[in-house]
Parts: sequence; C-alpha cells; structure tokens
Amino acid sequence: MSTKRYTEALLYVLLILSLLTHKLYNLPNLSIFVLLLPISFLPQERFGLKSPWNFSLLLLPLVYFLHPQNFFSLSLQAFAEELFFRAYLMSKFSNLQVSLLFTLPHVILYGDLWSWLTFFPSLFYGLVYAKTGSLVFVSLLHLVSNALWFKVVFPFLSHSSPISL
Repeated sequence: MSTKRYTEALLYVLLILSLLTHKLYNLPNLSIFVLLLPISFLPQERFGLKSPWNFSLLLLPLVYFLHPQNFFSLSLQAFAEELFFRAYLMSKFSNLQVSLLFTLPHVILYGDLWSWLTFFPSLFYGLVYAKTGSLVFVSLLHLVSNALWFKVVFPFLSHSSPISL
C-alpha cells in the first residue's frame, strides 16, 4: 500500500504530537509547520485562487485595525489552519469529521469550554469553504473571528468568572 493513502492521518498525528510535546514538555510549538505542509503538494485548484470571493482580501486592512498587535501571527495561524483542515482534509473527509478533528488541537492546547466550542465555527468555515471554494475567503473569516475573540469577547469574559473544565 502506498503512503499517499495515509498522508492525512500521518500529518494529523504529527500535528497532535507537536501540540502534546509543546503542552507536556514545554518544547517549541511546531504545529504551524505541520499545518503548512500540504501547501507543498496540494493542487492549485484546492486554493480557490480564481474565486470571486478573493476580493474579500480588500477587507484585510480593516481587520488589521481590529487587532494590530498580533496581526501577522493571527493571519498566518488562520491561513495555516484553513489550508490544513479545509483545503487538505475536507478533500477526504466530511465537514463534520473535519470539524471534530479541528476541535481536538484546541482542546489539547487550551483545555477549556471555549476550545470545545471551536467545533461550531469550524462547521461554519467548512460550509463557507464548500460553497465558495475560496481558501482566501475562509481564512479571512477565520482571521476576523480570531481578532474579534481576542479584542472583544475574551477581554469581556476575562472580567467575569472563567469557564473551564
């Protein structure tokens, strides 16, 4: 049997292992490299580069004003996650399965109720990607939701009692 058949599972296991070694042994978090690996072998059409939804990039400067402190890292993380989970894994698995796979790394890293709830935005991102075919647009949606989370929702919640498992 060829290794190509198991590439998705292998990369996902690498992702989980990199997060676990970071969490348990305080080693550097290398998950961004695993998330970006599919860019080297995905066919160009998986990126949706010709999608009219790519004009949404014109909104990028507005997102910058929401959260300029960590804009580059938030942008890279959103793109890498959408590349791996939408453009790569959704070619082999359903949106529901991918959303479950998307939730687990968040639970490993943060271990609170909010990390479990990432399942629902993931379903939405998967639906948007399936409808538009635009990796750019879904990455921008992910970036906007992360920026709003860190700029508006999280500060509001941090003043109230934390919800953790």
